[in-house]
Amino acid sequence: MPKFLPVLPCLASMLLLAACDLPPPWQKAGVERAVLEGDVLYCRHAGQQESLRAYAAQIDFPFYSPPFWGGSWQLTRELWNRSVESDRARAESRFTADCMRDKGYEPVRSVAAKAR
Repeated sequence: MPKFLPVLPCLASMLLLAACDLPPPWQKAGVERAVLEGDVLYCRHAGQQESLRAYAAQIDFPFYSPPFWGGSWQLTRELWNRSVESDRARAESRFTADCMRDKGYEPVRSVAAKAR
């Protein structure tokens, strides 16, 4: 029996999920999908740029690498980097959401939230 055979069901399900067309998480009356997608891309880029500016002093720079941080400090530095990156990712989401709201969009409530 070929070794790849057990992987086929998993691969098929991944391809099916990737083919699903998920609705955009933002809505605005009278806006076409192409315009919405363009606004989402613009706001994601703007959110990323703003979060990088906000966390520039805390992001890992080359001089924080192991030759300058030896032994026991490496784990501490790695934990710090992870913390800063998660904070920056949350800030990026907030900046993106603010940009979309400034453009007049509202977040789409999920079906599960509407049922409550």
